[in-house]
Amino acid sequence: MNQKKHKTEDLGNWKPFVEQLHKEWEKVKSEQVDENLELKEKTWKRVDRKIFSPRRYILRAGWAVAAALVGVMLYWGYKIPEKHEIKSVAYIEHSYVEGRMYILPDSSTVWLEPESKIRISSDFLSKREVWLTGSSVFEVKKKANTDFKVYINTACIEVKGTVFSVNQPTLDTSIIALYEGAIDFVGKNQSLISMAPSQRLVYDVHTGSTLVENFPENIQWVDGNYRFTDIRLDNLMDFIRKKYRVEVELDKAVNHGLLLTGTIRNDESMEAVIEKICFSSQLTYKKNGSHYLLMK
Repeated sequence: MNQKKHKTEDLGNWKPFVEQLHKEWEKVKSEQVDENLELKEKTWKRVDRKIFSPRRYILRAGWAVAAALVGVMLYWGYKIPEKHEIKSVAYIEHSYVEGRMYILPDSSTVWLEPESKIRISSDFLSKREVWLTGSSVFEVKKKANTDFKVYINTACIEVKGTVFSVNQPTLDTSIIALYEGAIDFVGKNQSLISMAPSQRLVYDVHTGSTLVENFPENIQWVDGNYRFTDIRLDNLMDFIRKKYRVEVELDKAVNHGLLLTGTIRNDESMEAVIEKICFSSQLTYKKNGSHYLLMK
């Protein structure tokens, strides 16, 4: 009887211990700050703070704390996934209503945009192949003597350990941008195009034609965000046009060479980005459908 009572008392002693853990958890969340941004991003962060609700910053602090639980998150993704998973003998398919970060079995990371999906081989570690529908950013881990391939529409991307994005805004167009490493692009005409960092390839799905162009080197992909440093305003507008597939125009009176430094989250809306740019640059904008005009 005494032994049973002793066990009951031990279990009861867990309550203050758990309560203390919760206090420590809340303390860390409240004290956590984002230390990843460069000094020159302070202005951009102040803009973000003025435009968006406190709830977003609570979520950011929670993100930093949640990094301690990375072992769990690597499996479930950076949000609680509302995914539809289909398993068969040959493939595993993941489809998300909202944007998700997904970790492949080889530790490569796929940042899926909303309404996008991937399919991988059930024997992925021996045959690293991914079929993508929609848009995503890939952070591919190098693995000796093993290719990594991404199939999109009528094309294939052969990866050599790298960071690149695939944007498929319509069924007719695919846009591949390389931020780090090297990739080979093979279209429906079977011609191979080798891409270098800070190059963008626009692919016409029906004709198989391609256009390769350069984009500013000071746009990088860092931890789920597009980070830009001292980028000209007109070059940033070009990046926004390609990412969001909208028309953005600068009025003649606007300083096109104005330099900006900041971060655009992968899941950030077009409206939010335009508002931050205008606030930090002391500009205003007009919207007509999918057309934006930035002016003084």
